Formats: sequence, structure tokens, C-alpha cells
Amino acid sequence: MVVLTPTVLDTRSTPWTMGWVAILLGALAVQMLLALVDHLAPDADRPEHDDVPEA
Repeated sequence: MVVLTPTVLDTRSTPWTMGWVAILLGALAVQMLLALVDHLAPDADRPEHDDVPEA
């Protein structure tokens, strides 16, 4: 994902530009957090060791 910052666009840093950059960085941080939670969460269809019935 490429974030077009004012240095890339070679323009002045205006408040709305900084606002959009903050929104994009926040969205990226949320996506990374959701991916981390999904990676760390146990699978719902796989039973835990305590839930496995004894044979």
C-alpha cells in the first residue's frame, strides 16, 4: 500500500492532507491489529485439549 504523502506529491503540507494521511495510517494500523488478533485467536472448529472426550 502506497501512501501519497506531501513529500511524494511535492506539495505543501495542508491540514486536510495531514488529516488524510492520519486516516490512512490509522486504517493500516487497524488492519494490522485485526490480522494479529486473527492469527492469535484459536480456531473455533478445533476443540481445545480439555474438550476432547476420553476414549
